[in-house]
Amino acid sequence: MRQDGFPPDRQAGLSGCFSRVTHPRQTEILGAIAMEILRQDRKITRINVCLKLIARLDAAGDEADAGHLRELIGMLFRK
Repeated sequence: MRQDGFPPDRQAGLSGCFSRVTHPRQTEILGAIAMEILRQDRKITRINVCLKLIARLDAAGDEADAGHLRELIGMLFRK
């Protein structure tokens, strides 16, 4: 186990999960979620991002945004 707190390779962390993001709206959503988490003085973890994505999906009124959110949630669980 590494002692520096970083995953052994880039693909193992959160950045690896979202490395396939290509749509600007998905990038915008992830940026807004990251800012929300940081403003709450919390760490950006897979769990925190997942909870924010699910909360946004629950409140989504636009089907296009809901689709982007579902896709981002799927990326979290893909290897």
